[in-house]
Amino acid sequence: MSATTHNLTYRSGANGARTVTWQEISPWQLDNKYIISGYRPERSDYLEIFTSLTFLHNETCNVYTHLIGAIILPLVATIFMRYMAEPHFFNVSSMDYTTFGLYFWCAEICLVLSALYHLMQAHSQPIEQFWHRGDLLGIVIVTMGTFASAVYYMFFCEPSLQRLHWVIVSPSGRLIMTTGTLTGLLMSKPSLQTPPLRKVRVGAFVVFGASSFIPLLHGVQRYGLDYMLQYSGMRWYLLELTFYGTGVILYAFRIPERLLLGQFDVSTISLPPRQPHEAMSVRFHKVKYNKLIRQNITY
Repeated sequence: MSATTHNLTYRSGANGARTVTWQEISPWQLDNKYIISGYRPERSDYLEIFTSLTFLHNETCNVYTHLIGAIILPLVATIFMRYMAEPHFFNVSSMDYTTFGLYFWCAEICLVLSALYHLMQAHSQPIEQFWHRGDLLGIVIVTMGTFASAVYYMFFCEPSLQRLHWVIVSPSGRLIMTTGTLTGLLMSKPSLQTPPLRKVRVGAFVVFGASSFIPLLHGVQRYGLDYMLQYSGMRWYLLELTFYGTGVILYAFRIPERLLLGQFDVSTISLPPRQPHEAMSVRFHKVKYNKLIRQNITY
């Protein structure tokens, strides 16, 4: 796009247009060629950015799904923690609370960073890149939180194995820490934030997520598949990974907007179909905790 496009964007905003088409935005704003309208003009005024919460544009669903989730999640966590304190959970330890809190703090960080990223996208290219890195960092954080809590319940009766995976002594721990660190570094490079390298970013997350299967395989090898499915929460963990993975696939291949051009510009774009998958992943994590606490209090 030429400089004329940038000037047109400015005139559109100056004339009061709240949203514009892809032909009227700055080149750096075009992240998804299948979204053709509903863009906010580039604005360096934070007040105008926050004002965009009051009208519909092609980031509205992204902002509000994350923002509402970030508001609701602490309430859900508080209710569940009080539920854990009920008398019939007589053997709940401080480690259960710590593990529970860790995951939900990680999820909260992810939701807040994502909400801010989608809200700030129209500010300027440097600000967009800054919050984009924050968004990707949030995904790495929640993945690590999921892994840490999963290890606690997978090896509930063997603290030594928990520590082996947590302190990055075992091969799986080294791999997860390595892939997590590399993913974080990869996401922090501005040169890799461009749309053509989207699949590189997705690939990094896939490798990072796949490394978390190693503790599962370790558990199956040590305890057997039936035990892992019945008592370690493996089935819920696999459901979490399935929903996360489905969201990543939808994002990478721009589904559904590439199938019905122009039909998902404002009502939803490639990230919102991922939001129910993220929400269901949190739900499965909560259900998994509930069942595991009920089972593990007998130890």
